[in-house]
Amino acid sequence: MRRKIWAALAVFSVFTFTSCALLQGRFSEFTPDISLKEVNLRGFDFEGADLEYIYTIRNKVGFGITFNKLAFQISVDGKRMVDLQNDKNVVIKANDSTNFTIVQRVRYVETVEAIFDFAKKDSVNIGLTGAVGIYINDLVGSINVPIEASKVVPVPKLPQVHFGSLDFERMNMANPLNPQATFSLKFNVRNPNPFAMKIPKIEYDFTAAGTRVINGVKNDQQLAAQADSTVTIPVNLSGRNVIELAPKLRDLKTTDYRFTSAVEFAVMEQTVSLPFYYPK
Repeated sequence: MRRKIWAALAVFSVFTFTSCALLQGRFSEFTPDISLKEVNLRGFDFEGADLEYIYTIRNKVGFGITFNKLAFQISVDGKRMVDLQNDKNVVIKANDSTNFTIVQRVRYVETVEAIFDFAKKDSVNIGLTGAVGIYINDLVGSINVPIEASKVVPVPKLPQVHFGSLDFERMNMANPLNPQATFSLKFNVRNPNPFAMKIPKIEYDFTAAGTRVINGVKNDQQLAAQADSTVTIPVNLSGRNVIELAPKLRDLKTTDYRFTSAVEFAVMEQTVSLPFYYPK
């Protein structure tokens, strides 16, 4: 009796496997060819990248089929960041082809704090996996065709501030009780990215010989793509201590000094402050 049961189960398994294989083979006749045409990077910034995926669907059968569903996930270096599903209603005529496009904004990271570690990378791999739902007819129903794509995307770099110089301009000793000296503080702000950016606020502070020479804020600095901008701040000193301080400022090689700066910019609707120091 036990042998008969095992034999029956074996026959049933073979039948089931054969039926599924035949059914799958049958469905393959109706399955359209879906190929990746191109992936375009439309733009990127500190928060994420704008990607465009273009696919081609080729209907191989002699009657119309319907592209009725699209589901996909997008990951950044293996970490899932996007998970979407959309209903569609695109009829593809008999033996015809059509393109469909996925345009998606992809965030690099989930938190503002992660931006700083992320910016240390040179590039990331943004991958897409998903399935296209195709309605064949009432008899066959709908089938899912897998899709995938990947794109290596450059990582945006944080702006940089570098100390330039403190240049002596002139000295006025007309009033011995109130001598005056004028210097120019120069520092460089660099945008290493292929897109323009706006720096809402740059703070600066310069001390030398134990004295705070100047501090202040530079607002709304516009930086062109991959460009350097030199910021010049006039430094006007007055008072009797100028007589002692001015010579030291004119020779920073033998004077202890410190330049500090902080660049503020917006990421994910939050303000990020990036500090700089010189000498480090």
